[in-house]
Amino acid sequence: SSSPFGGQVTQIIGLVATCPRIEALLTTSISSIAEQSRLPDALVIVADHQSLPTDARQAIRALIPATEIHFLENARASGAAGTWNTGLAFIRQAWPQSYVAILDDDDRWDTDHLALCMSTAESEAWPDVVISGLRICFEGREIPRPPPKTLAVDDFLIGNPGWQGSNTFATATKLVAAGGFRESLVSCHDRDLAIRMLDLPDTRISFTGQHTAIWNLNTYSNALSQPGPEKANALRHFLALHGHRMSVEIRQRFMSRCFELFSLTSDEL
Repeated sequence: SSSPFGGQVTQIIGLVATCPRIEALLTTSISSIAEQSRLPDALVIVADHQSLPTDARQAIRALIPATEIHFLENARASGAAGTWNTGLAFIRQAWPQSYVAILDDDDRWDTDHLALCMSTAESEAWPDVVISGLRICFEGREIPRPPPKTLAVDDFLIGNPGWQGSNTFATATKLVAAGGFRESLVSCHDRDLAIRMLDLPDTRISFTGQHTAIWNLNTYSNALSQPGPEKANALRHFLALHGHRMSVEIRQRFMSRCFELFSLTSDEL
């Protein structure tokens, strides 16, 4: 199929959302962006309902001096979804023909993450989404799982098979066409977005087949996507939105996962 960009090599725009947590930004996400073998063409950093202090901005610019950096403030719904959507709207305007590479402020990319996503995109004739493997790191230990090689809506109805915030690499046009992140959800944003992306006609997904990103699970208690008391509400909302599509077996698997991970019973949902 022909490229939506008319065969042009597209740009990569990095997108980081933060509470803001300066320490996480400087030591984790931003330092890993600075070490990319293929740097992003620009970087958009969005702080949730406050602006990033001047000294933090200067420190970030010093870490990635060659890259154009934009600091924005989320004035939409508070939380991860509104913060990402603020960045997406800006990217869609400024770089309509780009891939958006999302990184949570406390996660990391391997040095070849962007290079591998881009070379995969090029060799696969510019798909809408490129998915790499995301290692889960919990309390300093890696939880092994293979990098995804295929994805279907049913996978996301049950749980998350491996496409999350920090390995999102997708065209700005497709992210916006899918409606961006759902701001009324307090978590499960990645699963909800993936379902809507996969529902769009002709969404093309490619896989690098390699782990090039690290998801630090619950490192910070104030993470924008932190599970907690709100998790039950989010899962209830997710069920209200997508439950009608679940077969009996899929619903059972969804429920047992809720119980295993969050000790939530079907009565509570």
